Amino acid sequence: MVDSTPIPVAAVAWDKYQGRTEALAEALGGRAWYIRSRPKQKALLPVRYVVDSIRMWRLLRRHRPGVLIVITPPVVAPVVAWLWCATHQCRLVVDCHTGAFHSWKWRWSGRLLEPVCRTAAAALVHTQEDEALVEAWGARALLVPDDLPDDRQASHPPGASGLRVVVAGSLDGNEPVAEVVEAARLAPQVEFRLTGDEERVPLAVRRGAPCNAIFTGWLDYPTFLGELLVADVVAVFSTDPHIMNRAAFEAVGLGRPLVLSDLPGLRSRFGDAALFAPNDPRSMADAMLQALARQEELAAKSRALQAQLSAQHQQGLARLRAMVQVA
Repeated sequence: MVDSTPIPVAAVAWDKYQGRTEALAEALGGRAWYIRSRPKQKALLPVRYVVDSIRMWRLLRRHRPGVLIVITPPVVAPVVAWLWCATHQCRLVVDCHTGAFHSWKWRWSGRLLEPVCRTAAAALVHTQEDEALVEAWGARALLVPDDLPDDRQASHPPGASGLRVVVAGSLDGNEPVAEVVEAARLAPQVEFRLTGDEERVPLAVRRGAPCNAIFTGWLDYPTFLGELLVADVVAVFSTDPHIMNRAAFEAVGLGRPLVLSDLPGLRSRFGDAALFAPNDPRSMADAMLQALARQEELAAKSRALQAQLSAQHQQGLARLRAMVQVA
């Protein structure tokens, strides 16, 4: 029998899985849905978006949520959500990831996203920079930093016998994967585990990687958190100057030593709880080796930052509940 139970809140991401989306749905007493059709070829993207739009509409018609949270990018998802909410009694919330505004793939979509955000009950953002941008559109911008998962959500794999750095990410185009591989070559005594879909990495980079650089492939969320939990150091690198890496919040939530790309937004958010490095192999290797030497100190700093980041997240959630009138 098909489940058609009405739900108060639905959070929809056109992706395999998103920890933030799951946490938002749970915090508001709702359910998260993930919609991702199979075709990956660029030429078939329009077909995939049509299929995903139909799947999303059918889910909404079946469950008729009172509040719909939709994640962007892609911009097609909030457009479909806006059409649904405009024709049904449903309040719209758009969760705008930083790529929606700054990624070269989605920068063009602002003209579509702006009117959708103006009609929404709230437009969630990750940074103060994006909050100002959305407020300038005349929309109800709300800064909601990521939640902090803890070890209860993680699997508990056996620890490594030697030194281990987990380079946490998805291996998408804004991650300096080739530089990480070269950094691993400079520190052969350390095992480097790179999370994410390795099919996104050029074959030459994978084949040329040293034996201490291991591509884990895509991991389900408990397994991914388990990798972070047993790592001696968690490193998160990006070339996107506007990014606010979720994996950094996950590392802090698990109390792990943290190394990040030296970007202003990340420095502002994580401060002295992390070590920072430019995205070149030598600097990255040096920072990760330094973090390995300072594990206890940096782990303590991550734990100390938990209260501040958690308070910021809870403050954002409280405002969101008031804006959408959810208890």
